[in-house]
Amino acid sequence: MFDNPFRCPGNWYRANLHAHTTNSDGDLSPADCADFYRRAGYQILAITDHWHVTDFTGDRADFLIISGAELDGGRSMQGTGYHVVGLNMRMRGKVERRPGASAQDIITLIGEDGGEALIAHPYWSGLMAPDMAGLAGCFAVEVYNTGCDLEILRGFSMAHWDDLLTLGHDFGGVAVDDGHHSAVDHGLGWTMIRAEELSVDAVMEALRRGRYYSSTGPEITDLRVADGRLRVTTSAVRSIALVSTPGRGGRAFGRNGRSITRAEFALPNARYCRIEAMDRHGKIAWSNPVLLIKP
Repeated sequence: MFDNPFRCPGNWYRANLHAHTTNSDGDLSPADCADFYRRAGYQILAITDHWHVTDFTGDRADFLIISGAELDGGRSMQGTGYHVVGLNMRMRGKVERRPGASAQDIITLIGEDGGEALIAHPYWSGLMAPDMAGLAGCFAVEVYNTGCDLEILRGFSMAHWDDLLTLGHDFGGVAVDDGHHSAVDHGLGWTMIRAEELSVDAVMEALRRGRYYSSTGPEITDLRVADGRLRVTTSAVRSIALVSTPGRGGRAFGRNGRSITRAEFALPNARYCRIEAMDRHGKIAWSNPVLLIKP
């Protein structure tokens, strides 16, 4: 499921895969939202208004708009609701609500419309791993959500992601803004996608194949697995961690508080591992999981 994007042909494109406009509860029009992200150095924006697929493509060859929507439905074991982002949906305009629809019904709706589904802000939503483990048809969870972090400090969902991976459910991890208020929650979380060209088909194929990493600041510049070792290079960071199943993994720091740009780890005896690099400001980059074959 997860290709190594650093070994794949193509170019890197910075994407925000969750954004709101004046077509739901955002404070920027679709055109102004696209202009904000283009000026901020992004090449891809998914406009995902609540229960509304925005009909806007933009007019720039160097900036790609992906249609989508944020839909909610169902109840978790704790009684909280699911939010699901659908990307590359075909329908346009208002999406009719489905009273009584489960989370799986919502995901199925997205798939039947030609889209790809991801689970939005699981920590903010009060979801736990068993709530998500039975869902079919999702390619990722939001490992970081800017709006949820700034709003109530529930933007990071690494524990949810690791629990799912440990249990055998292979979700990717994306970082997004989920921006509503351009003055505070835009441009702080993104997904770096390795695609062969800047087109909807190429970007969606890259997402399906796991050819991306996510960040709130640091860069991951290379990752390779060979001879039972994982080697990774990054921008200057405080630490690089190999995260895996409970009790396994490792973390590298620079000597005497210096920054590091590379680390090497023995592959753990586990079903997966992933890289998490943190800079001196607490900003993080996350690789997608490397799925390992148990000996």
